[in-house]
Amino acid sequence: MNLNRLLLIAIVVPAIFVIAILGASYFPHQARLLSHEDEHLILSMAMIVGIIPFAFFMLHIFRRIERHIIQQNRELNALLKVGRAVEESVDLSRVLPVALEATLEATTAEAAEVWVVEPKEEALFLRLHIGAAREAFEQVGRFKLGEGYPGIVAETGRPILAHDLPNDCRFLREDVKAAGFKTLHAMPLRRSGGTVGVLIVASRNPQALTSEGELRLLELVAEHIAIAVENAQLHEEVQTLAILGERERLAREMHDGLAQVLGYVNTKAQAVKELLRARQLDTAVQQMEQLESAAQETYDDVREGILALSTNGRKRLLLESLRDYVQRFSDLSGLSTEMVMEGTPWVFDTGAEVQLLRIVQEALTNARKHARAGKVQVLFSFGDDTCRLIVQDDGRGFDPEHIARGPRPHLGLQSMRERAAAIGARFTLDTAQGKGTRIILDLTRAKT
Repeated sequence: MNLNRLLLIAIVVPAIFVIAILGASYFPHQARLLSHEDEHLILSMAMIVGIIPFAFFMLHIFRRIERHIIQQNRELNALLKVGRAVEESVDLSRVLPVALEATLEATTAEAAEVWVVEPKEEALFLRLHIGAAREAFEQVGRFKLGEGYPGIVAETGRPILAHDLPNDCRFLREDVKAAGFKTLHAMPLRRSGGTVGVLIVASRNPQALTSEGELRLLELVAEHIAIAVENAQLHEEVQTLAILGERERLAREMHDGLAQVLGYVNTKAQAVKELLRARQLDTAVQQMEQLESAAQETYDDVREGILALSTNGRKRLLLESLRDYVQRFSDLSGLSTEMVMEGTPWVFDTGAEVQLLRIVQEALTNARKHARAGKVQVLFSFGDDTCRLIVQDDGRGFDPEHIARGPRPHLGLQSMRERAAAIGARFTLDTAQGKGTRIILDLTRAKT
């Protein structure tokens, strides 16, 4: 009996009971069959007999209401946790544990897992399992489309709910059946482009996952997880394109730099050859020393370029990539370099990550090549909605006006300014002769 019917009975039954008592008191009184005292006694007994079961009945209703409210609160809390996780991150390794744990807390399921579709391979892969019998569920980590529960649901786009799992030949993981699981619900993770994955929950209890509230909650959780999977895939595509674009740009810069150096080497080599013919050995040695210096400089540039190309090629957060880069830069260059972080870091979007990474790399390269510094510091200072990046060295510094009036533009500074402008950051150059150099970026957190 549902809650609405119970509430209706709670209203109607007392009215009928009162009418019955009034009728029972009226007719004996009119017929004068009982004395006044007897009437009061009988009516009192009737009231007591009627009120006691009614009181228990109302207690039952109150308890039903209480359980209903508690369950609704669990469902709402679960949806809130899942929605917040999806909103705050595009990393499935962070979103899925929160979503599946919240699902297990709010339903009668004992185990939950997410499968992700890989269109190129026409297959699904188990991304995460949480709950009971983990080894049994991970017996198989890949299904082709149309194969097993995950494959069937992904191919048809329709859910499967089974309460007699051992006798269902479509379910292929025998270890799960042996572990005693009877109930399993598989739901497609649908987006506009099709099914991106499958959410599965399971229980050993054949009566589990039967309430409308639980099934409705699972549908909503599946919708949120589908959004998370799609966001992660889109983020991965954007990140890949951004990294490829940066690699092409760095490759062009390295090519141009090498072309200039090779032209310089060719000119110097011809000069050395003529000097040797003229037997001007001292001048030839000086030219050879300049060639040696140019070769070493080019070697260092190429080595840094290779390090820059490899940085963040893996899917890591900006600060993790930078910390690794700074350490490797310090080891390769011999220049004491440290990274310092203040405040609570927040995650940058992909475009900002790439540009900030390249700005730091360019600033460190300038410090090595031009500053004659002994120490460099990379400082990130985070506020609630702002971030300040400072790359500072203790080198000789320079006159910015002299650089601006020079015969050739300083491509490193120009590149950093352009990258800062591309992400809406304010670029500040703080330097002077003999006072070191500070590259300062002020960035406002993007609103979501």
